[in-house]
Amino acid sequence: MDILHVAKRARVSTATVSRVLNGSNLVRPATSERVRRAIAELNYVRNPNARSLRLGRTHLFGLIVSDIKNPFFPELIDAFEGMAAEQGIDVIFTHTNYDTVRLRSCIRRMVERGVEGIAIMTSEMDEEALQQVPTRGIATVLLNQPALQDKYRNVAVEYSEGFLEALRHLQSLGHREIGFIAGPSTFSSAFRRRQSWETAMKQLRLPIRPGRVVVGDMRVEGGANAMKGILAGGSRPTAVLATNDLMAIGALHAAVSAGIRIPREMSLCGFDDLPVSNMVVPQLTTIQLPRYEIATHAFEALLQAVRGEKQPPRAAVYPRLVIRKSTGPPPK
Repeated sequence: MDILHVAKRARVSTATVSRVLNGSNLVRPATSERVRRAIAELNYVRNPNARSLRLGRTHLFGLIVSDIKNPFFPELIDAFEGMAAEQGIDVIFTHTNYDTVRLRSCIRRMVERGVEGIAIMTSEMDEEALQQVPTRGIATVLLNQPALQDKYRNVAVEYSEGFLEALRHLQSLGHREIGFIAGPSTFSSAFRRRQSWETAMKQLRLPIRPGRVVVGDMRVEGGANAMKGILAGGSRPTAVLATNDLMAIGALHAAVSAGIRIPREMSLCGFDDLPVSNMVVPQLTTIQLPRYEIATHAFEALLQAVRGEKQPPRAAVYPRLVIRKSTGPPPK
């Protein structure tokens, strides 16, 4: 069913039908009523995609995240989509499952759908995949990719601020031997979090002992396995800081299963401040990464780019420490 059928039923031109659909006052009331009656009888629904193609605008943004099962990302998606709805913009989103090959596929599908802008809020990054986008004039914003900020708009995360605050908290409680559960170095965000942790440790003159730095997979199971690796080491740290909350929760389960009381015998701190971090026992001390701020910066950057407005290429968010029950003084 298309506009030609409506025009035939109403015995008018397609231009007249278009004027009625667009609310023009150039059509006589009797003719307009006849067109509207034909639309109702045929149950005609306007095709917004066809109109968007004619106008060169789709009012469609793409959002790519790493893992839809990670509670961090649904909150970001919800905030981004809410702001888009206020502007009359639709959002299509997908996730990479931390796979750079899949990232390329995600970007390609977005381009094929005709999005005006893409927010790539992923831990993993592939610059070659991004080269699919600029040649088509699609606005693009990235999450915390300083090496690419000269080419793409960027939402930066000042990880060092959060780690420094968390380590100062642990140091003030009396901790000096602090372990770290890192994420895969192939993930840009995990790599930068580890760098920030090491920088903060050095700044506070805390020792970095290789046997106490273990790599996990950013998920609960990876955190549990990493904690088992730390516990199997020669000397146990009095506190452990994890790259994200999911691994911190896995580490908590592994420690409790090994008979370690948290925080009496070991303190534990996460990163992200997922809602679940306030539900585990003991409640997790964590570094809060504000998802709403990230979504706001990303959406505004895309919107301004699409409108041709100038904007600084870099916006930043600052994590902050949320102290709960999983940290306390080290055992005597």
